[in-house]
Amino acid sequence: MSASDSQSTDQLHFVTMQGLLAYGEALAQRTSGERFVLPPPPPPAADRLSRAEEATGLIRTFIQQAQAGLPSAEAYRTARQAVISDACGGDPLVFFAAWNRLLARGELAPLYRAPIGATQKPAHRRPVAIVPRTQLTPQLAEGRIVLDLGDDRFWLLPRDLGDRTLFLTMRHGVSEVESKTHRVGRRLANVLDADRGIPRAEAVGAALARMVGVVGQQLGYLQLRNYLDPRTFLHLISHSPNTEQLCRRITKALIRDRTDAVHPHIEATLESQDFGWVTGMEKQAEIDMAAQAFGVDAKTAKRLIKHPFYSYPGGHSFFDLYIDVIDGLHRLGRAHPGEVLCLYTHSSTLRALRIYLDPRPFREAFSEFGEYKEGQDNVVLLTLENGKLSGYSTAVGLIESERVAREAWVTVERERSQRVTLKPQRIKRLLALVSGGDFGGGGAALKELRVTGNRFGLEVFFVRHGFLGLANNWIDPVTEEDTRGMGSHASSPIGSSRFEDFKDEEVQRAAMRSLAPYLADSALVVLGGDGSLRGARAIHETYGVQVVGIPGTIDNNIAGTTSLGFHSAIALANQSIESLKATSAAMGSIFFVEVMGAGSGHLALACAYQARAEGILVNEHPDPDAYIEEIVLGTLKRTLGVPNKSHIFVVAERTPHRHHREGGVHGLVDYVANTIATWPQRREKSGHYALATATKATILGHTLRGAPPTPEDKMIAQHLAYETVRRLVEQPDTIVGCMVAYHDSNRLETIPLHAVAPKPFDWELFTRMHGTELAPDRV
Repeated sequence: MSASDSQSTDQLHFVTMQGLLAYGEALAQRTSGERFVLPPPPPPAADRLSRAEEATGLIRTFIQQAQAGLPSAEAYRTARQAVISDACGGDPLVFFAAWNRLLARGELAPLYRAPIGATQKPAHRRPVAIVPRTQLTPQLAEGRIVLDLGDDRFWLLPRDLGDRTLFLTMRHGVSEVESKTHRVGRRLANVLDADRGIPRAEAVGAALARMVGVVGQQLGYLQLRNYLDPRTFLHLISHSPNTEQLCRRITKALIRDRTDAVHPHIEATLESQDFGWVTGMEKQAEIDMAAQAFGVDAKTAKRLIKHPFYSYPGGHSFFDLYIDVIDGLHRLGRAHPGEVLCLYTHSSTLRALRIYLDPRPFREAFSEFGEYKEGQDNVVLLTLENGKLSGYSTAVGLIESERVAREAWVTVERERSQRVTLKPQRIKRLLALVSGGDFGGGGAALKELRVTGNRFGLEVFFVRHGFLGLANNWIDPVTEEDTRGMGSHASSPIGSSRFEDFKDEEVQRAAMRSLAPYLADSALVVLGGDGSLRGARAIHETYGVQVVGIPGTIDNNIAGTTSLGFHSAIALANQSIESLKATSAAMGSIFFVEVMGAGSGHLALACAYQARAEGILVNEHPDPDAYIEEIVLGTLKRTLGVPNKSHIFVVAERTPHRHHREGGVHGLVDYVANTIATWPQRREKSGHYALATATKATILGHTLRGAPPTPEDKMIAQHLAYETVRRLVEQPDTIVGCMVAYHDSNRLETIPLHAVAPKPFDWELFTRMHGTELAPDRV
């Protein structure tokens, strides 16, 4: 269970079996309306309370079954229905009471991490190839699918989708029964509002037509004619009439001359949540009724209803919907390789997708996205590739995206400032840990934290091995003697770790017990990458820990800052690549050098550019297979045999290609070697003996994590650490709950942890490396 679930459990003490049954039985008396059909009411029963108590044991067995793994969403639904039929005697009210009582106790939390179908978030997800107009070159765009995202940004995909499936996922606009005021769900046959819903659906259609290239069919100066062909799209809807109405407006904008030829298919994956007997009810009336049943105020009752595991009487939970949507889209993708699917669905579906695409754990992402607002017209673009979903959500139609973003920022910033309890000149203790993958420069930052902290009169403590050390209470006071030589230490001198168990409630409680003696008038500094900063944000927002983040990752994939370890990793990689260049030039060999960067190609790009490599293969590239054929093999055709010429290609780990399921250098070396062997110019001629060409892979991998810190990394570390301590002492409200970002020695700023974002790939540098940058007058 996560920390936020611990907090939720404490807040749900008012939920009793008796209250649940009273509430559920009252709702079961509701009758169907003109637009909706409710489940039939169960027959009266005097023993529901005892049966519900008994059913909790079998629900626990169901949870254990799910934890062991279920092959699909269908298997999950079948097992859940078996609990209702067998453990609850087919009585949905017994299940409602037993299930939600376990929810209040925190016993459903293991389901978050249960391996159900394809719903577990992947550890590595391929980034979407989004290129700004100013960095988009003919070489990048030619022969590829171009999706116009607006704001002069474009998503690139291979022209031949191959085994990929592309989804264009849209929610209906404003309907006659609005979900912001009523429980709508799959049992209510809703239609678009004539005055607001239909115009907004048409606006979404117009935006989508622009996005896929129906409007214009050319991309400015590039003169591209390689957009998608909407006549080949497959259209899928839910049972709700408003999704078919949306489909008709969209297809009218996409294929104006063949609208009648579109026959959308109903797909169960796209159905909205099942609210059971609450369907069609006003949300405020629902909350008031729950508050009365439990004897609490409306705000308190809402805590239960808004929980992702809360199962509606006669219906199911948002988590159940999440399982259906995510596993269902994987199934659809596997069934339609190489196709484009237009999915017309509901706000709950898009919310599930946003949670899945977000890198944070389910509960954290669920809290972040809140509800999908009626005013939010989005197209969620997805691709299923190598069994994994990647995606991007873009606002279209009539959404006032800047206003919404600004209001959200103000709200979250207000909440952050309210969590700052440190007062100026009041801090007494400073704790620091290094989390995640190790990196050069961490030792210099730690030493500066100790030196500056002591100068300001603070006690300084180090936590060994990151969040794992917090859970184990590996917290030690630090003296001057402890930090001697630490500034030049490669990697982390106090250890680090990747500690996935920190998401569990008991582990986080243990960590908080360890921190308890230090929490008053103190702060925790977390050094690490995006995952570590998410952990810092979680304990700040959940437990109120006064935390500050310092960016440290060789991937350098955090926007708005240079991360510790990046320059050190490049320096060590450069030494290795220069050695390989020397032997490559001497022997005529071809080297594929793999560096880390499964989720970002910033390190690979910097290494390749500095070494003047002949090519770079990164996850961000829209079509790695085409790059191998056109750039890698094309370059070798021109350069093999040139005297004293080196042949170096840098590859980011796990970059997908068709030559091996693991991607990266795996399978690539053999493919290139075998292809070269077939070239006529490589075959020996009579009286001529060709220079033998060896094709080899060198994996630098974790050697770059343990790189000795360069003077630049040590300087950045000292600046970041000094600024952290100074602000904690003098201006804690400007730094608690934030990451300290480094631009240069005269410009350090703070970025709230809730605003930490991935760094965009530098396509301009990529194209410059390939000699394909645009002249200024062509931009």
